Amino acid sequence: MTNIIKFPNRKTQSVGSVQDRSTNRFNVIAKSVFNGVIHFIWITTVLTWPIFKWVLSLDILLQMLRMIYHWNTPGVYVGWNFLLHFSTLAAITYYVSIYKPKEI
Repeated sequence: MTNIIKFPNRKTQSVGSVQDRSTNRFNVIAKSVFNGVIHFIWITTVLTWPIFKWVLSLDILLQMLRMIYHWNTPGVYVGWNFLLHFSTLAAITYYVSIYKPKEI
């Protein structure tokens, strides 16, 4: 038997309107600007990470000592404040360690 190769049907495509092309161009430019901003933020964070990590770690130490001191004080929510600072350090550590933009 022979192999039959079916060619796809060639349909004529209508030319897109000027508004569609300008919207597409705007989307490409917006995506390019967004990617540039993400690259800038990522590179800046990675380059300053050794110093930034120490600053955040000292901040968390101070927040922990403050949390221990004010633990039973009513109306002071230092536990949540400590949790917020600690989760920020964990998120930035994840961002620097795991995430890498595609074009880099």
